[in-house]
Amino acid sequence: MPISSRSYKDVVAALRPLLKPRGPTLVAIDGRLGSGKTTLGRYLAWHFNIALIETDFFLKLGKGFSYRESELRRAISHRVSRGLPVFVEGAAIAQLLPQVAHAAAFTIYVLNHGPSSRDNTHEYVVAYEKNYDPIGNADFVVELSH
Repeated sequence: MPISSRSYKDVVAALRPLLKPRGPTLVAIDGRLGSGKTTLGRYLAWHFNIALIETDFFLKLGKGFSYRESELRRAISHRVSRGLPVFVEGAAIAQLLPQVAHAAAFTIYVLNHGPSSRDNTHEYVVAYEKNYDPIGNADFVVELSH
């Protein structure tokens, strides 16, 4: 079993009633760059035996936060159309999901108070947080520090 923090156990408890029926549920994981979204997503995918889609794999190289949207849409639709749950993680996920014609049934925001090697004051991050209020709109906030 992977190492997990108390916060991970809390989010598992929050998700259990939602995922127990095993329907076509999309759970989104949002947070700043380097906050621990992917690590949490991988843990939850392992714990619940549910696929995880990491949106970084769909970024257009050298184009900032520009995605290969049709491929991402197809990857998510592949699970949801078959009645299967899926975790989707990525920075600015509240902005991205409508662009690929999907909505989250549950959103987790990973808030990390620790130092990050990435620049989280970038104008894109600031604008996203101002326009979407991802912390305030999240169903669950996981607080980490690393």
